[in-house]
Amino acid sequence: MVLGVGAGVAAVLVLLMMRVGQSPDALLYSNLDLKEAGDITASLEQAGIKYKTQGDGSTIMVNRDEVGTARMMVAQKGLVTSGSVGYELFDNQSVLGQTEFQQNLNEKRALEGELSRNILSFRGISSAKVMIALPRREMFASDTAEPTAAVTVGVGGRALTGDQIQAIRNVVASSVPGLKPERVTVTDTANRTLAAGSADGGFSAASASDAKNEAEMQLQARILDIVEGVVGPGAARVQVTAEIDHSRATTQEQRFDPDGQVVRSTSTNGTESTDTTGQPDGGATATNNIPGGAPPATTPIGSSDKANTETTNYEISNTTTTTIREAGEVQKLAVAVAVDGVWTPAADGQGEPTFAPRSAEDIAKIDALVKAAIGFDQPRGDQVKVEAIRFSRDTSGAGGTEAKASMLDFTKNDIMRGVELLVLLVTGLLLIFFVLRPLLKSATGGAGGGPLAMAVAGPGGPGVTQLQATLAGGQPMLGGPPSEMDQRLDIARIEGQVKASSVKKVAEFVEKHPDESTAILRSWVHES
Repeated sequence: MVLGVGAGVAAVLVLLMMRVGQSPDALLYSNLDLKEAGDITASLEQAGIKYKTQGDGSTIMVNRDEVGTARMMVAQKGLVTSGSVGYELFDNQSVLGQTEFQQNLNEKRALEGELSRNILSFRGISSAKVMIALPRREMFASDTAEPTAAVTVGVGGRALTGDQIQAIRNVVASSVPGLKPERVTVTDTANRTLAAGSADGGFSAASASDAKNEAEMQLQARILDIVEGVVGPGAARVQVTAEIDHSRATTQEQRFDPDGQVVRSTSTNGTESTDTTGQPDGGATATNNIPGGAPPATTPIGSSDKANTETTNYEISNTTTTTIREAGEVQKLAVAVAVDGVWTPAADGQGEPTFAPRSAEDIAKIDALVKAAIGFDQPRGDQVKVEAIRFSRDTSGAGGTEAKASMLDFTKNDIMRGVELLVLLVTGLLLIFFVLRPLLKSATGGAGGGPLAMAVAGPGGPGVTQLQATLAGGQPMLGGPPSEMDQRLDIARIEGQVKASSVKKVAEFVEKHPDESTAILRSWVHES
């Protein structure tokens, strides 16, 4: 049984050493399209490269020493396209026989594939799919619809910030003619709308709640940094509540300034008239009315009229102002700051520390620092409350617990490596105790003449001397020295073979002295 256990332990140790000594597997590709994964595995089999698939088959692992060779082979064959087709679509296509619709469709597919690959290269993006809607220009139509786009990204349980989402929208909009960033819709694989495309723009962050939380966290970190710099790490708690306006408004204002008038044009018109009609000196007579008679005498009056007209045009000063108020304006802030007191250690270093509250002067200084850090605006309705409160000792010690927990924060690879080393250590100990130790004892016993010699030469009961005498051919003598006959035995007989008479005498000794014989046999078994 001991030899069987030792052989099994040795086999396990050899296999474990071979497993630890060989090169581990490394990642070749992950998040592959299943069709591409099948093509890659077929190419690896043809090249004689061993591989393993994990998960749903979209992850391929190969030997660490063969990763570079496998990637160059796959890249040479162009098997990895991230599930999309880019501009390589036109490499082997012939334009002969293609309709205009096919050419436009291929161009759209290539553009979508290139955009998907570009977005997939962003940090934190595990998958990307882009769909572009390009409206057709109808005949005799003066206006056409604007193009739109939809982007679906996989973030692996993470949350994208507003800047990252806006970057994705800008990249897509800059690659499509006539596409505006606000017309790009961004969603993730968790069925969440990160940015909704609309004609009026809208809020660019993932949601109003995300933008609110982000603003509050930034203010909280800013306040906590400056307060802990005064009272010490772990001696302050800060909570910030922000009211943010997520609406987007456009205001247009036109003003006329009467004091800023300017002469634009001046026109002057003048008229002059003279009346030369005479006035009769006498009344009408019969002589004047006779045909051919002389007209009555008249006296010229000589009156004249003059008129001047001047027109001046003035330009009134006109100012037109268009104001666009983007979303995210802070309407109100409420900040609560709790500050711990001062803990003084005991003089002898053995007693409990003493607590002393913060002075009113210190609280006023901290209040002023907090207001300056957040840009306090009282007309806006901001509130800042700073209070000196004694913290719980368990709460203050939580930081040390977190620090200890962070020291034990091992990765999966570290844990697996530790398990392998532990198994190797246990196997080595089993090999030492169950294999090497018995072999060493057996080797030590063989050097002294075997178990029989150890039993005869070693310490024992009174039956040991008797057995020695019996093996020598004499009679057992209980409680006394060997007889004279036993001492005269031939030396050659002792060193030669054991005859049948000696075996018979041993058997007789065992029958007469069973207890001593049992003790000797037990000592032999124990030493073996």
